[in-house]
Amino acid sequence: MHYITQWPGAYCKQSSNGCCYPETGKPALDFYVSALWPASSDGSPLSHCNKIPFHIKEVSDIKQSLISYWPSIKCPSSGGRYVWKNTWNEYGVCSGLDVHHYFKKALDLRAKIDLLSILKNNGIISTDYADYSLSDVVKAINSGVGANTGIDCAKNAWDESIIYEVYICVNKDATKIVSCPHFENSCASRVVFGSFTYDMLKKDVSVAKNPIRARVSLQ
Repeated sequence: MHYITQWPGAYCKQSSNGCCYPETGKPALDFYVSALWPASSDGSPLSHCNKIPFHIKEVSDIKQSLISYWPSIKCPSSGGRYVWKNTWNEYGVCSGLDVHHYFKKALDLRAKIDLLSILKNNGIISTDYADYSLSDVVKAINSGVGANTGIDCAKNAWDESIIYEVYICVNKDATKIVSCPHFENSCASRVVFGSFTYDMLKKDVSVAKNPIRARVSLQ
C-alpha cells in the first residue's frame, strides 16, 4: 500500500481558488493525510473494489484527529466527512480493512512519520523565499523514514516546482514501512517547500493576489 501525505501550502498555491477554512474547525499546520492506497502488483492503485458503505460513527473516536490531519481545505468550505467518505469509497474499500482501521492506520502512520520535523532537522523549512536541491530533500526524507520514498511536485504562480505530496510504501496491513519502487515525479532539480499559515485559509473563494518576493537558494 501507499501512504500518501500532502503539504497543504502547495495545495493552496496550485489551486485556482486557493484554500478555505474547513467547516469542521482549525486544522493542523502540518502535512495532511491524502490517502492510503492499496496497490496492485505493478504499483498502480486499486479502487472501487466493492460498495461497503462509510458510516461516520465508525470513526467517531478518531474524528478530532481526522479534523486536524485529514481535513478538507478545498473551496468553497466544507466538512471533512465528504472527503473521508469519498476516500473510503474509492480506496478504502480495496484495503482489506474495515472503516475504522483504514482511517486509524493512516493516522498512526502520520503520527509515526513526522515529515515536518524530518525536513526541519535537515535544514529544510517551509518558506516562500528559498528553494532547495531536490536530491537533498529526497535524501532527508528517505533517511528520516528509513526507506526509499516518492515525492511529487506541483507548480506555483511563478512556475516553480513546489513540494506537494510524499509517497511512503507500507506492507498490506499498513503496519510496516517498506521501500518504494522508483517513482517518476514532476519535480525540477530545485524545489520550493512553501509556507502554510492560517492566513491562507479563506472564509470565501476569492483568490488573493500574489505578493512580490525575493528568492534565495539554499543547499
